[in-house]
Amino acid sequence: MKVAIIGAGTAAINVADILIQDRNFKVAGFVGTKKEESNLSGKNIYGDIPFLGDRSILKKLMENNIGAFIVGIGDNFIRERAYYEAMNARLTPINAISRHAIIEPSSRIGKGVVISAGCIVAHGVSIGNNSYLGSGVIVEICSKIGENCYLYSGSIIGGKSEIGRNVSLGIKSCIKSYVKVGKNQEITSGTVIESDLPDLIRSGRETTI
Repeated sequence: MKVAIIGAGTAAINVADILIQDRNFKVAGFVGTKKEESNLSGKNIYGDIPFLGDRSILKKLMENNIGAFIVGIGDNFIRERAYYEAMNARLTPINAISRHAIIEPSSRIGKGVVISAGCIVAHGVSIGNNSYLGSGVIVEICSKIGENCYLYSGSIIGGKSEIGRNVSLGIKSCIKSYVKVGKNQEITSGTVIESDLPDLIRSGRETTI
């Protein structure tokens, strides 16, 4: 299956690394922003994998037999927007799961999920659509991760914790067991969260990217 990676930065390169090792998929190219197109048009991003254009081309990808996508973008707001643009273009979200991750069979993984090398996903864990786990993330037993979350490298979620939608966990942050982190929270690197955090209202962001 031919896949487009939405994104052109380090998160997207990590996704390409994972998919290149998966014989079920062929990476057709990267899709970026209008600004990235002005700098990257006609260039290869990773090896011989080209930059395809900005996100306006999503609706045209199926004409070139590119029927699947995955989003490799660190910013939750932009990643969510890109995900739904691709869904509206009737592309199919696929998962990028590193063969160097450890995932218990009882876990439940949504659509468009990235699980990087060194991750450990324990028994009974659930991961929502369009969430991204960086290298070495540990998610302990029966924890829940909502949709559209970004867990940076080395972050740890204790057992039976719950991470709401659109949450960002910084590098080596730690959520202790039985803790609930409300939606739209941004946890800074190295922070230890020992008690529940409330839902936050995400303010609107006007963007052209």
